[in-house]
Amino acid sequence: MQLSTNPGELIFHFSSVKKLSDNELVAAPLGKGIVYKKETAKDWVEISEGLTDQTHINRLQAHDDQLYACSNKGLFNCSEGKWQSAGLSLGCYQYKQFGEIGLAATVCGLWYMEDEEWRMMMRSDVTVYDFLYLPQYVVLGTNEGMSILDRMTTSWMNYKLDTAVTSLSVHRGTLIGATEHGELLTGNRRGGFDRYRMPGIFIFSIVSRGQEIFACTDRGLYRVSSIGGRISLMALKIGCQVTDVDVDERCYYMATLFEGIQCMER
Repeated sequence: MQLSTNPGELIFHFSSVKKLSDNELVAAPLGKGIVYKKETAKDWVEISEGLTDQTHINRLQAHDDQLYACSNKGLFNCSEGKWQSAGLSLGCYQYKQFGEIGLAATVCGLWYMEDEEWRMMMRSDVTVYDFLYLPQYVVLGTNEGMSILDRMTTSWMNYKLDTAVTSLSVHRGTLIGATEHGELLTGNRRGGFDRYRMPGIFIFSIVSRGQEIFACTDRGLYRVSSIGGRISLMALKIGCQVTDVDVDERCYYMATLFEGIQCMER
């Protein structure tokens, strides 16, 4: 099956996008599997073999050009154009690798894989949407809010925020994130967190790419920056609903709800 994102033709709602090193783009249309194309090609080609029916892709991830799909049916990886289970069948929202160890955010806490076996790591009582694995802390964005483990003392700090925290990052030493209600969440340096509703903006996700942090919103793509020591959003592209972004040295690649995959030079 071939799909086109050209104006005037069939356009799917995209939830995630990845730029691979061989000039291939991989993207996830909402509820429609996974597609790819060469950057210069016109049409998308479906690569959904191996994915089960009713599989919804929450996030695409790539590590050393090994492609992973976090989905409601578990974690999958792609080999020679075919998807296979990565051994974790729990609903999965995020996957990251640290050396030989893989970590996955799931509907039953944070899991880790070592020696090709998945094991529960922490907080099986909550849904984990995103996480940060830092030298001193493990930070979880959950259905309850935020949970932070001090790795030195093994003590927990749990912040019930009356909203789920769906994505996380660190900007200049401050924890930031996005909530399920489209708010910007920031650490207030007083031991807690503040939630901000940006005027006329719903934040879908906070995305880290290298040294840059982006806010994907219903108004467009923003870069997270600071003015006078306060978090600010600098507009990069306005006028489309951006759900995810990937970058290379030349371009921003944006997954959008109504305008396909957009490419914009840096």
